[in-house]
Amino acid sequence: MAIIDKVNQYKEELALFDDNIEKYQYLIEKGKKSNSDVPDELKTDDWKVYGCASQVWLIPKNENGIITYLSDSDAFITKGIVTIISDVYSGSTPQEIVNNEIDLSTELNFGVILSGQRRNGAYNMLLKIKEYAKLWL
Repeated sequence: MAIIDKVNQYKEELALFDDNIEKYQYLIEKGKKSNSDVPDELKTDDWKVYGCASQVWLIPKNENGIITYLSDSDAFITKGIVTIISDVYSGSTPQEIVNNEIDLSTELNFGVILSGQRRNGAYNMLLKIKEYAKLWL
């Protein structure tokens, strides 16, 4: 599925909720239900995303020119955010990721749902996703 299609899917899911508290709860549930746990041996500074309210690890994998991201966090809300961001970009080529200019913060209303610190963390996650993709261009 293309990046834009995944973004639209998450937009539709978030639009089902009437208020931001319900959307916030959706993100927490996304984190609780995520099966994207990073093994403890990979929870190192090498894979940490800095500038987040909680600890976040993001590990890229390139198989035959397709990147997937394994992600985890020590807080459910943050884990929900990084799970969505990882899912949106996983399954894409490095070029598709780097060239993509969708503002997830705007598209998914993170600017309204999240606190300033968590918005900043989500932005840092996106930067890290693109930084990793650039390694394989």
